[in-house]
Amino acid sequence: MNFTSRTAIKVLLVVVGVGAGSIVVERQRLAASRSPANSAKVDDPPRVEVARPRRATVAQRLQTNATLAAFEEADLFAKVSGYLSEVRVDIGDHVKAGQVLAVIDVPELKQQLAEAEAQLESKKSSLESARSQVDHAKANLFLQTALAKDRDQLGEGRNFISSQTLDQVHANADIARADLGVAEANRALAANEIDLAAATVERIKALLAYTQIVAPFDGVVARRFVNRGDLVQAATATRATPSAGSLFTLQRIDTIRVFCDVPENDVPHVHVGDPAIVKPAGFEGKPFVGKVTRFSLRLDPETRNMRTEIDLPNPDERLYPGTYAEVSLEMNRRPDALTVPTAAVGSDSDGNFVYSITDNRITRLAVKTGLTDNGRIEITAGLSKETPVVASAKGAPLLRTAVQPQMVRENS
Repeated sequence: MNFTSRTAIKVLLVVVGVGAGSIVVERQRLAASRSPANSAKVDDPPRVEVARPRRATVAQRLQTNATLAAFEEADLFAKVSGYLSEVRVDIGDHVKAGQVLAVIDVPELKQQLAEAEAQLESKKSSLESARSQVDHAKANLFLQTALAKDRDQLGEGRNFISSQTLDQVHANADIARADLGVAEANRALAANEIDLAAATVERIKALLAYTQIVAPFDGVVARRFVNRGDLVQAATATRATPSAGSLFTLQRIDTIRVFCDVPENDVPHVHVGDPAIVKPAGFEGKPFVGKVTRFSLRLDPETRNMRTEIDLPNPDERLYPGTYAEVSLEMNRRPDALTVPTAAVGSDSDGNFVYSITDNRITRLAVKTGLTDNGRIEITAGLSKETPVVASAKGAPLLRTAVQPQMVRENS
């Protein structure tokens, strides 16, 4: 056999060996793919995440804007006109109720008071004179009455006293009686004049008291509009404004009013005592927690909102009137509501529903829902606490599909 024949035979044997090996490997692969373990993996039902309903606190929450204001605020005006002789406070000063903030110098009032007091003393002297006249008239009337009585007794049945004399005696008694009436009238007039003079004195004293501008309550001087030596005019408007003669603006800030507006749709749900969280703009730290204190019981016709107030204690004076804030009102609080994750509830033309698992197959339950809060939704009917639900209704397997439930671990 020549060299070429031997080489061809060797190549043929190599090709046959490689082909045989490939056939063996393919058979082993097919056998492995038909093994029971892999067949089981192909036939396993899909896994579905489920969650159990649980009791939780839910509430209807309203996020709204708010403004902080002083609990009390007063613009202080002058009651009398004059020049400021003293200004004792400045902005930011803390004052007490009754503390003098400024003094107005009105010399003519002091002169008027002196004149009124002199008039009062004069009227008191006139009253004493009138009282003396009354006493004199009473004594004279008593004397004239006694004389008339004696003359009448002497003249009975006798001719000791003439009729003319008796008439004169009775006339004197009548005059004395009239004089007493005049004296008593003069005394009453003098007493009335004393009351009038005393009232004048008190009025001027009251005006003098107005020369001292005093704080009506404990607070902080928020604004000052005057300096010493300024001429101030008595306020005459029924509701004066700071630009029309106010001297100071005083604010009470130991308690802060938080004003917010509740939209018309939420008005039926707000109640006094509802929890409220207040976060002032630019404030670093924990939000302030308070409660709804009062509301106006009317809606603004233009905005259809109801003014609502929250009182916040402010002993450290960290909150300032005029600050913008965000408020979260918690209404319709339900502390023991049956809830499921919000994603677990689906909705279609038949209403709301959840998917559950019965005998490892997908089933559908019609439910009624209530409030939604913090990623959970209240179930008011159609579900018990022991019934697990598919964690997400969207993309759940078809009804009656066999599944493997896998419990989801939720944050409490």
